[in-house]
Amino acid sequence: MKKFAIVITLALATAVAAQEAEKKTVSTYYRNALTSMMVYHAEDEFGYDVYEIFSELPPEDKYDNHDVDLHVIDNAKISGVARRKGVGLHRQTYGGDIILTKEEKQANGEAMLDLLNRAEIGKRIVAKWFNLTGETLQDAHFGTDCIEERSHYNASQLEIEKARYTIQGLSALQDVSSELINHSFVLVSDMTYITAEDRATTAKATLGVIGAVFDAFAGGNSGQRLAETAGDIADKFTGFKVMTHSYLYQLIWNDSIANIFYQNYYTSEPDPARIQAFLEDESSFRLQYLGTESANYEKTKLVGKYSRSELLQMITVRSIDNNIAKLQKRFEAFRVKAPITTVEYDKKGQPVGYRAQIGEKEGVEDNMKFEVLEARYNKGRIEYHRVGILKPVRNHIWDNRFNALIENDSDGELQGTLFKLDSKSVGHEIMPGMLIRQING
Repeated sequence: MKKFAIVITLALATAVAAQEAEKKTVSTYYRNALTSMMVYHAEDEFGYDVYEIFSELPPEDKYDNHDVDLHVIDNAKISGVARRKGVGLHRQTYGGDIILTKEEKQANGEAMLDLLNRAEIGKRIVAKWFNLTGETLQDAHFGTDCIEERSHYNASQLEIEKARYTIQGLSALQDVSSELINHSFVLVSDMTYITAEDRATTAKATLGVIGAVFDAFAGGNSGQRLAETAGDIADKFTGFKVMTHSYLYQLIWNDSIANIFYQNYYTSEPDPARIQAFLEDESSFRLQYLGTESANYEKTKLVGKYSRSELLQMITVRSIDNNIAKLQKRFEAFRVKAPITTVEYDKKGQPVGYRAQIGEKEGVEDNMKFEVLEARYNKGRIEYHRVGILKPVRNHIWDNRFNALIENDSDGELQGTLFKLDSKSVGHEIMPGMLIRQING
């Protein structure tokens, strides 16, 4: 039977770890999961072009990609904000530099939260974590491939057979999934573009956002479709300026919600009643609004280096990256952890520097401090223990922004930011594979 195979795998991994040592240093670490979305504005000159660019952007490389079937939100479908005919977000006037007020940003964030919860994004995130699959309701079931892959648990088939009928598997699944799933985030970006050129004639497209039925188990798209139209992109240009507002949300996942899921819905074999109950649950799997950040990004003289569409792509990526970096500074749970890749030594064999592959894209500045974390198993769970504090070295911060090599005519020799030990940090050897994470102060 396949029903308990993966969950027993988790149980065995936990038991083996406990037998080998109470606390064992490991190379594995858990990354935050990120679901990315954008707000689509049919009324904007470059609305459809921005949609096409956003749809082709690579996933954020410091997060696990957790995109769901809803990737684009139609501004006209957002209610609860006093805008045109009672719908749509507060936003800057096209061609102007009016900054949204704190109250307007809060109203946008709350209206977006209402839409995301009505669209059952939290449920879709949970469904992806547990590999909800099936051609029909009759053969739909959950799995743990995603959790197994991201937590790196495994066991041999012989060990699975020996432990098949134990009751430890589900408990182990709950333990490891809780450490992963409660770090699920949704980032919704709303972009306003300003161009130095005259407005071009742009085809308008309209899309729906909420389907009548949540059909993730069948791979559905919840009714969203864009008309196959596009703006007229020219090759000559003088530049663009973009203001991007990014709104951050987090999946609410705690012991009580997990218990509801495991006791009432989880099944690794087809069980139409349990799957139907999951699909009809309208209150258990919801998001909470954390906050918003804004970034103003502008490039005005890049003729010869980029086509116009390439420039749109670059400033879109960089403005979103800037907002992510700001949100990481504000919300500790959202911060990325990056492994130390190399340790540099002087002629006497003493460590003098440490490199990690984070840089300007993540907002690294030379006045920041980063804690060094050692990941350890403790009773089957991964714990992070601080073993030192590092600071970035001025003029040695990696420019890993999108298209930085082309823009800077660089050969890409620098691979990672150089860090040095903080003068107040002593007492533990720092090795490759240990993690760094920004700290306040």
